Amino acid sequence: MRQNNILAKLEQTVHHDRQIYNELLEKLEVAWLRRFKKTARQRIRRYLAIGVSGLFGQLTANELIRKINSPSQKRKVVFVTGYPTFNLSTMSIGLRRTGQFETVLLTQSPWLADVTQRCFDIVHVYDSYYSVAKILSQIQPYLVHVQGGINYYFFAIIARALCKAPVVMGFYDIPTFGLTKDQWTRMWGKTDAKLDFFTERFAFETMDGIVLAVHCLEAGKILSRKYGSVTPMIDFPAYVCEEFITSPEPRYSQGDGRIRLVYGGHVSPSNLPKEMFGDVQFQPLIEKLTTQGIQFEMYPTPYMSPIRVRQIFADYVKLSRNNPLFNYHVNVAFDDAMQQASRCDFGSMIYLFEKCCYGQEHTRLVIPTKFFKFLEAGLPVIVSEEAQYISKLVKDHEIGIVVSQKDIDNLSEIIKSYNYKELKANVKEAQKRLSVKRHIRRLIDFYAQVLVASSKAKPLGMAVALYKSKIL
Repeated sequence: MRQNNILAKLEQTVHHDRQIYNELLEKLEVAWLRRFKKTARQRIRRYLAIGVSGLFGQLTANELIRKINSPSQKRKVVFVTGYPTFNLSTMSIGLRRTGQFETVLLTQSPWLADVTQRCFDIVHVYDSYYSVAKILSQIQPYLVHVQGGINYYFFAIIARALCKAPVVMGFYDIPTFGLTKDQWTRMWGKTDAKLDFFTERFAFETMDGIVLAVHCLEAGKILSRKYGSVTPMIDFPAYVCEEFITSPEPRYSQGDGRIRLVYGGHVSPSNLPKEMFGDVQFQPLIEKLTTQGIQFEMYPTPYMSPIRVRQIFADYVKLSRNNPLFNYHVNVAFDDAMQQASRCDFGSMIYLFEKCCYGQEHTRLVIPTKFFKFLEAGLPVIVSEEAQYISKLVKDHEIGIVVSQKDIDNLSEIIKSYNYKELKANVKEAQKRLSVKRHIRRLIDFYAQVLVASSKAKPLGMAVALYKSKIL
């Protein structure tokens, strides 16, 4: 599809809303020079992450289009995302295991290539956002599954405007349940704030289906009522995958008697506002735990370059050097990190809420990917009671400890009061009950429902009209 046709379809989709349309152009890198710079950066990142094969080994955009459109006895699902979150890998593994599906991942990040290439039939690290638009405008798969997330929700607008196939959108960090629009703008800029908040409503008004990737179904129902939506919806978090379950090894504590907690995933640098990110600024928590003689192991998000991790989280690197009971592990391969984590005693989902947090509803309803990674590592979980949905799962399956804020100062004694052997045995059972193998049929049936119900005659301008009247 020529550039003029792509832009015309985008303009039509947002119903001639010039503000949103201009923000889309800003994101899409329509200007040739800007797109050239992005392409150069992306190819350098592919080389650094994967080597020569990353630079020259993947299909070109045109080759990928032909591959997706080639006849096949299997149904092809194309996942589009900024970062290859583990819930997408979980879905792909479950779909492929049936023998009925082929999966394609379009992602900006090459840093988890060793994992994603095992989980998807094709992994394509795109050169630019405009390249994604070009691909979406020319493919005809069974279904397109867009992963919404901070700074990447706009992919849903692109896919809805350009795709001939049904489009579902996965919600990751839901704007309504997070920061205010002003806070969002201060953190990620005007363009992403406008597009992210706009796309939330747009999705519930125009998508063929909604997938809640890290929130329970209650969160989706709240948004459905808010927008008067009847769009089909499902919750499908990063369920336990047999492929990621670690082999048992002796725990570190069996050697030195020291309790070890492990945390993996998102942290916020200490220079960000505490009223927004205090719960994931872990220095105060680390002090509380290590003062009690508890060892705390932390692994940064695997979606980011190790170079960037060292730059952004230099305060954690420094703390790791100065505090013998705290280790911040940088540049550890995902499989190695999982194996090392499995030798700890508990997965940590403990947070301090001294100055509020990202969002109370988000905290209450979220189902973080790390919860399932802890289960794959065979670990019981210690969770703050404010994370109500996870706390319920921990209690229902008897796989950990739910703590209040006041409990944290006495955590070492609370841990000793539990039968650890029973908790570990319950985790083994939970691995089966909360597995993708057990739940994948729900996703397959949901896709089928979406396919039957999808209609490109939905009033695309409705979302913009509501957006103007209720949000702007």
